[in-house]
Amino acid sequence: MGDGFQFLDIILLVMIAAFIFLRLRNVLGRRTGHEQPPREEVSQKTYEEPDSIRGDEALENVVPLKEGMDIEQQDPVHQTPVARALREIHDLDRNFNPDTFASQAEMAYEAIVEAFAKGDRRVLGDLLSEEVYNNFCSAIDAREKAEEAMSTDILSIEKSEVTAAELNGSEAEITVHFETDMISVTTNEEGVVVNGDPHPHMVKEYWTFARDLKSRNPNWLLITTRSAE
Repeated sequence: MGDGFQFLDIILLVMIAAFIFLRLRNVLGRRTGHEQPPREEVSQKTYEEPDSIRGDEALENVVPLKEGMDIEQQDPVHQTPVARALREIHDLDRNFNPDTFASQAEMAYEAIVEAFAKGDRRVLGDLLSEEVYNNFCSAIDAREKAEEAMSTDILSIEKSEVTAAELNGSEAEITVHFETDMISVTTNEEGVVVNGDPHPHMVKEYWTFARDLKSRNPNWLLITTRSAE
């Protein structure tokens, strides 16, 4: 009888365990494959860098924040009146580049100086305002009448810096400070130097260029010159 009762106890325990298992299954449910992964699985995932920091190729597709932000608010250097005027000129004429204007003015400077020395009125007509053109032509006429010749050799342009700029309506004016090492002499018909210096010397000048930004003519015309010394 003792063994029989022990066997019944085992059967009873098995039935109780089965009952508890079924209850837990009904309460917790079954995994369907759509459950959140355990926290351990999340923490063990391999870290992948965002596309925005994976290299140049990914960066090309990133839209920069505040793309149209005013540069004057970022850099105190751009708060000067000259910089504001240059920005206004650029806003009206998108082809205008304030960063390259001084270097382009150097080319105009050389072309004008050379054309004046040669008496090339055609080139001067394309680069000078009417008033300056007339003054240059008067000087050329006087030189030719006296049978004098002018020779100018620009050895180097040591400095070309925008020092002033303004915009009135569509009329823009920009002044460039030039410091140029050159040789410039005027000789008479016998070859005797009557004006200038046959030795290299530094010429310091302010040249002001102007342009109607609504004009189809892309040239900036020289409107005034004055010595910087």
